[in-house]
Formats: sequence, C-alpha cells, structure tokens
Amino acid sequence: MIRTIRKYHKWLMAFIGAQFFIWSLTGLYMVTMDIHYIHGESLQRQSQQPIALNQVNYSLSKLLSEYPGAQQITLTQLLAKPVYHFIDKNHTRHLLDAQTGQLLPLIDKLQVLKIAKHQYTGDDAVASVLLITNKSELPSELAPRHLPVWQVVFDNVWAPTFYISQNTGTIVTKRHFFWRLFDWMWRFHIMDYDDGENVANWFLLLIALLGTLAAVFGATLTYQRVFKPNNQGAN
Repeated sequence: MIRTIRKYHKWLMAFIGAQFFIWSLTGLYMVTMDIHYIHGESLQRQSQQPIALNQVNYSLSKLLSEYPGAQQITLTQLLAKPVYHFIDKNHTRHLLDAQTGQLLPLIDKLQVLKIAKHQYTGDDAVASVLLITNKSELPSELAPRHLPVWQVVFDNVWAPTFYISQNTGTIVTKRHFFWRLFDWMWRFHIMDYDDGENVANWFLLLIALLGTLAAVFGATLTYQRVFKPNNQGAN
C-alpha cells in the first residue's frame, strides 16, 4: 500500500510541481509589491488646490432645472477651473463650465497634453498621444467602459501611461510596467491566461484537487516514516 502511495505521490508532484513553483513565485511578487504603487498612485499628483467656490456662478439647482435627467453630478476642477461632471438620461457624460453654465466640448489633444503634464509627478516628456474610441483599438489593460479615452504614454523605461476620459478630462486609470507585470503574475497565479477575471476556472480547480491529493499522500508517507519507521517497506 505504501509503495503505491509513494508512486502516485511522486508522479502527482512531478505533474503539478511546476505550478506550485509558479504559485510561489507569483505570490511572492504580489505580496511584496506595494499595491498603491502598482495602482500608479505615485504617478499622479494627489494634492489639488481647493475649488474656488466664489467662481461657481452656475448653481446646482439651475443645472437640475436645465438638465432634469442629470445624475451623478460632481463639482470638480479641470485645469484649475471649476466644472460639473454629470450623466444625462441617455447615459452620456457631460462636462459643464461651473462659471458660465456652458457645455464644454470633448477634450482635445492640446487639452489632454496639459492635463497629463499637470497631473504627472515626473518630468518625462510625452512619448505618444492616442485617442481610442472603439473596442477594436482598446488595449487589454483598459476596460471598455472608459471609452472614449485618450492614451498618454510618457517617455520613460517603465512606460507610465495615463488614460484620460475624452468626455470629462479625468484620469480614469494609470498603467506602468510593474502593473502590467502584476497583471500577468495574477493570470498565472489563478491559471486564467485569457483576461485574468475567472478565479473559478476548471483548470485551477483540477490542479488544486490534485495538489490536495498529493498533500494527503505526502502526509501519509511522513506519518509512516516518522511514527512507523519499521513499516517503510510494507505493501
């Protein structure tokens, strides 16, 4: 019996041992990296000047009267000027000047360059600017819900990247080399090599079950060796 257990334990570990090593390596990377750094928080200026409320001449009540379907209304700043963000009844995002009440046009290339340089904590030049408007152009590191969006890549070895909404001018997400590496580590860790979103895939379940079985066999062999050393050669 013990010989059979030893045989199956050996072959199970030979089969799943590589994945055990991958779990250890990817897990080590994910727990040692600062998650705030991975999210790119160090790339964007965190402190902003307070909104000058004396410049807000267009009231919230007036906005609601002119746009009765407005939802998720936010008073914020765009290049140091107060603006409203809101979503209309057709789920379209709008940007409105909080001083004049005028709807602002979509963010153009000149504006997005100013926003990116103003928000970036580094001093690197901009390497490229790209407007992404449809899913076929969308990189895997960005969710489709952010479209349309500007991609601004800075000239740095780690390729720090801002994704800035064309509708609102806000930075919707930030990416860089270590985030991209973290993303791949996560995919290999949960064994979902497509988009890394399915943590309950059958491949992970299979390896986990085989790993549990190998652990039971290993525990049995350890028990026999430690507590019953005279039975090591038992059948």
